[in-house]
Amino acid sequence: MVNNKLINFFVIFLFIGLWSSIGSDPYNFLFIFESQNNLYLNISKMNLKEIINFFRAFFPLFCLLIGLFILIKYKLFNKQKKFIYILLVIQIIQIVTTFFSKDSIMSNFENSIDHVGRYHWIISSIASILLFMIANKLKNFDKKNFFYISIFFLALMVCWFSVKNISDFYSMNIRTSLYNLNVLRESAFFLGHQMPRVTGLSRSIIFLYVIIFFINLNSKNKFKFLNYVLLIILGSFIFLFQSKFAVISFIIINFIFFFNFTNKVKGTKIILILLIAQILLFYTISNSRIIFNKIDTDFFVFDSKDNLNKDPNKVRHFRKIEDPQKKGTPQHFEHIVFSGRIELWKKSTDYIKARPILGYGSMSDRAIINQKRLINNDLINPISNAFLYALMSGGIFSLILFFYFWLNIREKIFNIFKIQDMSNNEKKIGTIIIFLIGLRCLVENSIMLFGVDYLLLLNSLYLTEKK
Repeated sequence: MVNNKLINFFVIFLFIGLWSSIGSDPYNFLFIFESQNNLYLNISKMNLKEIINFFRAFFPLFCLLIGLFILIKYKLFNKQKKFIYILLVIQIIQIVTTFFSKDSIMSNFENSIDHVGRYHWIISSIASILLFMIANKLKNFDKKNFFYISIFFLALMVCWFSVKNISDFYSMNIRTSLYNLNVLRESAFFLGHQMPRVTGLSRSIIFLYVIIFFINLNSKNKFKFLNYVLLIILGSFIFLFQSKFAVISFIIINFIFFFNFTNKVKGTKIILILLIAQILLFYTISNSRIIFNKIDTDFFVFDSKDNLNKDPNKVRHFRKIEDPQKKGTPQHFEHIVFSGRIELWKKSTDYIKARPILGYGSMSDRAIINQKRLINNDLINPISNAFLYALMSGGIFSLILFFYFWLNIREKIFNIFKIQDMSNNEKKIGTIIIFLIGLRCLVENSIMLFGVDYLLLLNSLYLTEKK
């Protein structure tokens, strides 16, 4: 164990920096190397937004280098948790496969700077792992500090981007659900980068909902009312944003909450009252948009023209799940349930078969299965399955290790059935988050890429460790 207060504070600073780097684009750092002769000129021309993005993009590399220095100097690499080693090896494999992907089809979609940029997410993931390794060996350092920092950033993201989406929902005169807002609208960018889509934002809301719910169990009476208000608002956002996975997750966690209550009658009353209030607030928000001033919204329509209702006084509260063009075809049910994911998975298998050992490296799904979309400058769809992403990006060895990771933490996952027996609310929160992320890996790339899921998973893995 290392007893160094300076390292304790520095590790917290680095963790805050990693959270701040989420959503950064490696090009915001790498652009300065586009012309070797104009390096100084490239830097001197940056405005404030570009400077902020520069440091956000550069920070993961800085964190990685500092983390490696501390680990090596104090010899902290040994006797760490097995799950952290597995995650580290997966990322190292991603480095190797990304390097060798230069000789694959990926060379058709990238130049040298683009290729180097694909290491950005690997560097961020490894830097996160190193921080948890260091924290695990620090004396008088409580890893819950990471968890509290994560709650702060999670709440900040949910609050900021939810307000932005709802503000646009009111001002753009859209007559369908908020889900149909164009993700490329001018106001949907933060620091020059695309905001999280409502599907990703809904996931963050679910995590925050779980955290507040269990915090509320130990709250004093004067704080319980405030927490219930927050739960009502967050729950209404789930119905408002209408991510299918988020709605399903919301149903699941309410069942978990029910079984967590010792007094089932009291638990049922609390859950039902919250649900009724959440649905009422959802309808209130959805209906109240008709009283706001109307502006021209042709640019902002995301789906077909049918999304704008011809009756100016009538609004549609729910997203359109069906696709009329696919009605009566075998693809219709798949579109309703999986939102086109099976088509993406089928498309990816041909490329996986061609390169099963090495794969195509980090972020390769954005290019390989989106070739037509890249040509037409359309929205890019990720492969939306963490296991297939592991196979496509890192090859068969990456997939095997990813399976092994979940096998290694199976006890933490199955603890979901023992929630009621746990006395520690933080352990309950960690268990539910691990369980939800495991489900999310079936329909999103999730923890195979650095982001909110990745940092929360690392937090939860240590929260659920036996003391």
